[in-house]
Amino acid sequence: MRLPFLDRTEELARLRALFARREVPFGVSLRDSKRSLYRIADPFLRFWFRFVEPNRSRLEARQIPLVTRKIRTHFAHHVAGVWEDLVRASIPRRRYFNRTWGEARSWWGPGQDRSPLELDLVAESADGTALLLGEVKWTAAPALRYPWVALQRKANRLALTEGKQVFLGVWTPTGPGRFGRGVGHFGPQEVLQALR
Repeated sequence: MRLPFLDRTEELARLRALFARREVPFGVSLRDSKRSLYRIADPFLRFWFRFVEPNRSRLEARQIPLVTRKIRTHFAHHVAGVWEDLVRASIPRRRYFNRTWGEARSWWGPGQDRSPLELDLVAESADGTALLLGEVKWTAAPALRYPWVALQRKANRLALTEGKQVFLGVWTPTGPGRFGRGVGHFGPQEVLQALR
């Protein structure tokens, strides 16, 4: 016997998953975590709710230059969020540091010194022996003097790294290149190849 209201409930759950995404820190169970972020899943919808919807009355009043200035002011931040999503999606689909990696997620919470710590990307190797820690930036390389130094400091404060081999990666729009010893620098070409 089919119950039509159950079909609708399942359909609504699937639609909800298309529009909103719950994120929890790497290594934390979705069921047990109180540390959650909810984000609009689709980049186009994020753009709409960030730039179009709040400015609808201005757009209807044909105040296009004002809205354009607001978009230009904050557009890089929007693109940076989409870039982070693309980088995380590429991790299990490409061999970084000659290893296969599982799902990549961000991590936030207290570090070993109990002060706040945030990483853009954490993934565990398929064999469980290594961690990939990464910083994802949408800033041109000259503005990023030493992102790998800050990443190494964060890695030293992260309890998850104990007993694991740690690989550090920095993703920027200008990659690939070398930042420092033992740090990979990757760019859009590597990410897009993995996502094809």
